[in-house]
Amino acid sequence: MPRKASEFKFKDAYKGHEMTLKVVPVEKLSVISWQRKPSEAHVKHLVSSMERIGYLVPVIVVPDNKAKDTYLIIDGQHRFLAAKRLGIEKLPVIIVPEEFSQLMMNFNIEKELNIREKAYVGLSVYRDWLEKNPDIIEQDPEIFDSIENAHYVTLGLGYEKDEKLVGSALERILKKCDFFLDKRIADAYKEREERAERVVRINSLMKEISEKLKEMEKWHPYVYAQIISWANPYKRKRIGIDFEDMISQVTARLEEAVNNPEEILKHVEFE
Repeated sequence: MPRKASEFKFKDAYKGHEMTLKVVPVEKLSVISWQRKPSEAHVKHLVSSMERIGYLVPVIVVPDNKAKDTYLIIDGQHRFLAAKRLGIEKLPVIIVPEEFSQLMMNFNIEKELNIREKAYVGLSVYRDWLEKNPDIIEQDPEIFDSIENAHYVTLGLGYEKDEKLVGSALERILKKCDFFLDKRIADAYKEREERAERVVRINSLMKEISEKLKEMEKWHPYVYAQIISWANPYKRKRIGIDFEDMISQVTARLEEAVNNPEEILKHVEFE
C-alpha cells in the first residue's frame, strides 16, 4: 500500500499563490511578534467549540528562519492557544509565502481590528521594514500594501508614549493629512516620532478640555470626537491637507479652548 503524502501543495483559488497544507507539532509553532493581544473570552469560546466538534480550521503560517521546520502563525493565534489549552499535540497548518507576514492588515482575519490594534500592527510591520531595508522609500508600494495607512504608524508611536491615547478621535484628522513620505524609511521614522509627539500633545489638550466639560456636566461618551470636530479647520475637505497646517491649527484651537471651553459649547450640542 503506497505511503500517504505528509503534505499537500496547492495554489490559492484567486491569486495563484503557492501554498502547502501539512500537520505540524505545536512546539514547532509560535505566534508572530506583531500579532494583536489575544482575547481570553475568544480563546474560551473556541475551547468550548473544539470540545464539541473538534479542531477543523488550519492556522496560517510562514516559515520561521530562526530554526529548521518551525513556523510563525500570522492568522489563527486564538485557535492555536485554544488547541494548546486542550492538549492538542499537532495542528493542521497552511504554509504561505514569507512575504505574507507583512500583509497582515489585509487578511480575511477573524474580526476587524480596532484603531489601537491597527496602530500596533502597523508600527510593528513598519519597524520590520526599517530593520530589513532601511533604504526603502516610505512611499514604496510594498510599504503601502503592508500597512495601508501611514497614520497607523504615527498613532502606534503615540500609543507607546501614552497608552490612553484616544486614537478613534485623532484618526479623524490624521487620515486627512498624515500620508506616506517621499523619504528613506530610516529618515521617515524620525519624522514619524516627531509627528507622534504632536499628536500626543493634541490628545493631552483634548483630555484637559474633556475634564472641564465634565465639571460643567456637559460630558458624554462621544465628547472627544466632538472636540476634534470643533477644532478641525478642514471638516469638509476630505484629503490632501498638509500635516503641519492641520496639526498647527488644531493645536492652536485646542489651546484656546482649554481656557474657554464654553467656546466649544457655542458650536457643539452636548445634550
